[in-house]
Amino acid sequence: MSSLPILFIILDGLADRPQPGLNGKTPLEAAHTPHLDQLAALGATGLLTPLAPGIPLESETAHFILFGYGLETFPGRAAFEAIGRGFEVPPESVVLLASFAQTTVIDGKVRRDALLWEKRQARDEAECARLCAAIAAYETHGLQFGLASCGRCEAILTLRGHPSRDITDVDPFYNNAYVAQAQPLAESPHPQHAARTADALNAYLGWAHCQLSQHPLNWERQARGSASINFLLTKWAAARPDIVPFQEQNGLRAASIENSPLYVGIARVCGMTPVTTPRVADTTADFRQKLRTANSLFAQGYEFVHVHSKAPDVAAHHKDPLGKIQALEALDAALGPVVERMTNHADLLVVVTGDHATPSSGPLIHSGEAVPMLLAGGPNVLSDPVSTFHERAVIRGGLGHIRGADVMPLLLNTTDRIRLYGVRHQAEARPYWQWRPEPFRVKE
Repeated sequence: MSSLPILFIILDGLADRPQPGLNGKTPLEAAHTPHLDQLAALGATGLLTPLAPGIPLESETAHFILFGYGLETFPGRAAFEAIGRGFEVPPESVVLLASFAQTTVIDGKVRRDALLWEKRQARDEAECARLCAAIAAYETHGLQFGLASCGRCEAILTLRGHPSRDITDVDPFYNNAYVAQAQPLAESPHPQHAARTADALNAYLGWAHCQLSQHPLNWERQARGSASINFLLTKWAAARPDIVPFQEQNGLRAASIENSPLYVGIARVCGMTPVTTPRVADTTADFRQKLRTANSLFAQGYEFVHVHSKAPDVAAHHKDPLGKIQALEALDAALGPVVERMTNHADLLVVVTGDHATPSSGPLIHSGEAVPMLLAGGPNVLSDPVSTFHERAVIRGGLGHIRGADVMPLLLNTTDRIRLYGVRHQAEARPYWQWRPEPFRVKE
């Protein structure tokens, strides 16, 4: 069995579009990234389409696919958010992530003005927790609603009584946009069930708006000149996860290094060991710390370690291409020891890619461009002529253009773990070779 470990680096929102302020270059193309360029020169490069051309994904969906799972088992993002924050998802329930918001009612329509978590003020967070208690329980349409604060001016909303997860998001995702009514999904296999859940959620949110608007805490806020916290925006309906653990799915003992509850939740749901490191404000120092932690995990016998950084995505969401360049350069600065290890020993397969494109200009949250990818290290990577790492350069790379579903088989093949297609020693159709199948026994 191969002992070559896999360092799987995801730079969130890595890909971008040509930016007019950068002379038509993308931020990655304009950034000075000597270590990423060296890794590209040592290995093979290409373009990764997480799902399908032109389809933008959110991070949780892309990670789920890249970790080797099919979307038919995707539980919904709110399950990751809840579990990453230490909440259970009860059987036969639906959970949603709920964000406290400041809104204005215009001709009966509710306009989102701001989410409280965006302001990151400790006083707001404490006051949202108080308001959460005022709207923590409600019952309508035969469904029971329970709301529990999870910090950061957010809460987990749990629906019981056989609800449906086939409902739309209420949060419009943009400030100064009108809040949407919950609707049943047209493709739901149980439309009446979904319609009941959507109607019940709308009733709860309307009731919650009244309760919040009349709460004495909001009168206090108005008296001191602060806007009322008067609405709850829900999104990402999810059911209880039923996911094959990563080691059973891919044959690798795996860990994931990240602080965000979303990624902690993804790791827990997928049966990976979640590892958090103390947050460091300096991007380079923070990423160095994560990479050192990855080395210690490999020393403990882990075969696959996922390391994630949100920094490029954050800058792009602020529509700041120069800030994205700075984030990419800061992350690159942390990769020196990895490059040195690849140059001297190559006893590690290093994968660097992104989960999606985040354009640093224009109206889109994420966009559907392909993401650059590189593999370096080990004896089986056939290096290509590409010596710089950005969207335009890797078009000529030896990996070509691959899909998210191709990634785990590609890594298993490169590390000599792939199962020969057509040979089966295990009941489940897994992509890896089972080196120790159940032995045949005879009576002696």
